Amino acid sequence: MLLSDRFYMRQIDKALHSAPVINTADHPRLVLFSDCHRGNGTWSDSFLNNKTIYEAALGYYFERDFTYIELGDGDELWENRKFSDIEEIHSDIFKLLDKFNRTGRMYMIWGNHDRVKSRPGFKSAALPSSTEALIIKCSGSNGKGIRYNLIHGHQADFLNNQLWKLARWLVRYIWRPLELAGIKDPTSAARNYSKGKIIEDRMADWAKLNQTHLIAGHTHRPTLSHSEKNWSYANTGSCVHPSTITCLEIIDGTISLIKWAACADENQYIHICRYVISGPEVFC
Repeated sequence: MLLSDRFYMRQIDKALHSAPVINTADHPRLVLFSDCHRGNGTWSDSFLNNKTIYEAALGYYFERDFTYIELGDGDELWENRKFSDIEEIHSDIFKLLDKFNRTGRMYMIWGNHDRVKSRPGFKSAALPSSTEALIIKCSGSNGKGIRYNLIHGHQADFLNNQLWKLARWLVRYIWRPLELAGIKDPTSAARNYSKGKIIEDRMADWAKLNQTHLIAGHTHRPTLSHSEKNWSYANTGSCVHPSTITCLEIIDGTISLIKWAACADENQYIHICRYVISGPEVFC
């Protein structure tokens, strides 16, 4: 293993070292989202286009007793300085999130774009405290000893982890205005295929090396296929795909990759539809 690879392995280990643990016995239904990038409602708010889809999905999962887990970059706090602006413009969304929080069915992980949530002084009435990682342990005899390690994924990305302040400056003052002219940010794992693939390979290598399971976001590329008998790597995707959001559902020991999108029925009425992209596969 290269020295650089060992460096990224240690960053993931460090994030998981003191991660909170939840059990599937207490949370038999889980839904995992990442990279919502909720913004301030202006032209740069990538979340705005899919807000209605996301709102419908949240309602679906709350009514069916799912526990909501967000794997980082839920709020866009690189382009926007004030979380209060985001919370105000998307107050309807935060009311829904607050319902999960009040019933003890919400866990939040911070990512590189909302890293400020890790600060002790960060407060939100609707959201619980954020952690850098979370561990899901399987219950029952069949799942004894199986654990799924949840991180955002920036731990395998030097620019967006060690140099995150520089990356934030570049996003705020360089790439944000240039994107209006159609120039994509080459530093972004979500917009640069080769960069995203390298980061995903690092995370998959960590799971293989440790013979365990890892679920992340960060690259915005949904996957449930990179797996073997004793290890796996999965990715939630994001809520800022064109007219689509993706997530992972865990129900009674199985996991599925889900897409939510607008669809038309035979009478040309528009609905919000849920599609199973991959799975269900055995989780525990």
